[in-house]
Amino acid sequence: MCLYSISGCGGSDSVSTTDSDTTSDTETSTETNTDSSGYFDASLFDTSALSQTQVSCTLENNSTTTCYQLTFAANTVGDTEDSGTIGPYCPPSINTSRDEAGVGIYDGTTTPGFQSLVDAAVAMDADGYDIVDEDGNIRFSDLTQGSEEAGFSYCLSANFDSSLEVTFLIPVTPELRSEPYYFGTIDSIGMGVNGIPLTANPPSVTVAEAGVGGTGSGNIPALDLCGGHPDPSGYYHWHFIPQSINTVYAADDYNYTELYDISCNNIYIDYDNPSAFAGLAKDGFPLYGALDSVDGLDTEPATVAELDECNGHSHATNEYPDGVYHYHALQDQAPNNPPCLMGSFVDRSVSVQ
Repeated sequence: MCLYSISGCGGSDSVSTTDSDTTSDTETSTETNTDSSGYFDASLFDTSALSQTQVSCTLENNSTTTCYQLTFAANTVGDTEDSGTIGPYCPPSINTSRDEAGVGIYDGTTTPGFQSLVDAAVAMDADGYDIVDEDGNIRFSDLTQGSEEAGFSYCLSANFDSSLEVTFLIPVTPELRSEPYYFGTIDSIGMGVNGIPLTANPPSVTVAEAGVGGTGSGNIPALDLCGGHPDPSGYYHWHFIPQSINTVYAADDYNYTELYDISCNNIYIDYDNPSAFAGLAKDGFPLYGALDSVDGLDTEPATVAELDECNGHSHATNEYPDGVYHYHALQDQAPNNPPCLMGSFVDRSVSVQ
């Protein structure tokens, strides 16, 4: 199954239900009940894993090590559009209030960037993508067969399948790489505290990338106001670290909170706490919101310890009082995920079935 693709599939670390993306025998063949210490602590997660164990795994640096194998139910933060959970996604028309529309990233000529899908549709239409009809309605596709017609562009929002399960392979003991790994389009980043996959940039509307399904299709994937959406196979994932997306909306470059009253307010997400623990990166190091918590106060991370190129640093946190290297979300950039990883990881770190 492609990730938001009308035709073509691929991606270096995309999440998928296809056989090519499931973990190999060498990654999961040997289960172990060792007490190896690592950074996964079930008490820090808002959703309980359906199963958790430790298995033998092989990292992309060819190191054989031990990984957490963690399986969660899909869509644990909602699968029905409603106030306080997921959504909104594609607006019905260019006259829809922006706080009732999803958001997206448009990379065309007219007003490119992170924006309401109302504005993105207007910009796309101005650039020759026929996404708005003569009555101002925005063309919509749920990616089922027959929901698109040739010659038109669409706002894309797939259907949910909450019978799915999502499994992560994350090294128990992180191993540093010789140089940072920078995320590509739809790369897996890691695992959020709800057992939801964290994923890098959504597919480009205008530029086709070799081996990355969905890019350059002339269609725009809809994200909800917490930065997530369902994959065509039915599982919800985030393209933002949602605990800190509201700092992006409030940033000077956007000012969407003040202008349009746009905010993430999913009741399953700690959206009012930009220093919250946000999950584990696929290399095993913790992820946090855009800020650090010092004596109960939200604090700029760079004032606590110097940040590296992956927006990470080491110091004691509330969750890891003995000190830990960890990544932070970006405070005022979209998407707000850290740009890279310092550690090695399993090539196919996420599988869905």
